[in-house]
Amino acid sequence: MANSNSKSNPKRWYLVMYLCIILSFWVFIAGPRVGYSSETSHTIAILIGLWAPTLGIFGLRAELLAKKD
Repeated sequence: MANSNSKSNPKRWYLVMYLCIILSFWVFIAGPRVGYSSETSHTIAILIGLWAPTLGIFGLRAELLAKKD
């Protein structure tokens, strides 16, 4: 019997992972165009992009826990 909270829903984790990738790309490209220094926007984009693998691991964990139940 699967739990229906957000921690056990792998699709939500994967969706947030993809949104982090898109946000990271947008910050990398648009950051310097809106007035931030190139170095600052690239650093922030990398920081946001590093969350994607972590969220993917959470999604995989949620899938495995759902199969276990």
